[in-house]
Amino acid sequence: MLHLVGLIYAGATNAGMAGEALCLLNEHLGGVMAQMFTVHLGSGAVLNSQVSDPASKEVHQEYVNHWTQLDPHTQLLLSLPAGKVLRCHERFDPQFVAASSFHQEFFLPRGFRWAMGGMYQGSAGTASVIAAVRGPDAPAFDDWAAAALRQLLPHFERAALLGSSLARQTGAIQSATRILKLLPTPCLFTDEAGRCIEANDAFTQSVEPLSLRVVTGRVRFTQQDMQSRWETALFETQATALGRTLLATSPGGRQWKVHLIPWHPLAQQADARDKHLILVVFDEKIVELPAQSPASVKARLTRAEVEVLAGLLKGLPAKTIATHRSASVNTVRSQIVAILDKTGYNSQKELIASFGA
Repeated sequence: MLHLVGLIYAGATNAGMAGEALCLLNEHLGGVMAQMFTVHLGSGAVLNSQVSDPASKEVHQEYVNHWTQLDPHTQLLLSLPAGKVLRCHERFDPQFVAASSFHQEFFLPRGFRWAMGGMYQGSAGTASVIAAVRGPDAPAFDDWAAAALRQLLPHFERAALLGSSLARQTGAIQSATRILKLLPTPCLFTDEAGRCIEANDAFTQSVEPLSLRVVTGRVRFTQQDMQSRWETALFETQATALGRTLLATSPGGRQWKVHLIPWHPLAQQADARDKHLILVVFDEKIVELPAQSPASVKARLTRAEVEVLAGLLKGLPAKTIATHRSASVNTVRSQIVAILDKTGYNSQKELIASFGA
């Protein structure tokens, strides 16, 4: 029974496993064939159907195309509460069978005699039936078989709901992935645990400038403070389904806005568990650099700082500038810090860029 339950849930995403579950169910109940199908309650049409015995394909197709709506077992079963198990010998006596076109023209000529089935509610406007049949030489389904099917029906229902939920998520994720690939800015899809589910090329190329890594499938910022804020924002976004924006600064002085956006195509689904996917967009914050002129800079700097700045503008490293000025490297580095503080820049790169060619 445990193995059968496992196959039922595996069949939620794998039709082959669903077939194995039917075969094992048929064997467990001592039948000659087991069947699973979904009926549209409005029209009575069979939306999908599967049997345990591939050799019965033609008989199965004949039943789906013609006999489903004439089958008294199915008609009665669909009128009963979900989870109820019906055994034919409890409802259909020999006189009824003798007068039934379904039994005389289809069921008995195909080698069937005893039937048992259960029903559970499917998606809106549908119901699903699990049935097993035995031949005329076998006894009718006993109490033990009915109890076993009754215990299995909730598992079939939960597996069907799981399959529908996964199908919705798969469609939304495929759509989201196509959108993601088209975006020119670094983007990724993650969940509340920070797992990198999908990322675009721009994100892959920006991992180093963003000062982060993808470790064992999870996004990790190199700065501990940013990592803590990132984890908190992921949790809050998942819990509230509201967007968040973080400000990140790389060691090189580049600033980024990190936008966390709940993926609404999933959040709109009926199942609240579908809300976990988060779109993350990394938007570099462009800092407008103030115009600098030699005169304005000179007025704020000491003579030594002006000489150090001149070396920086020539592209010289701090060690070379120190050698030219007969000063220590630490002194030159302190002067560079003072220059940045007086001019209002965050890095040597910003300072040098402000002077242009």
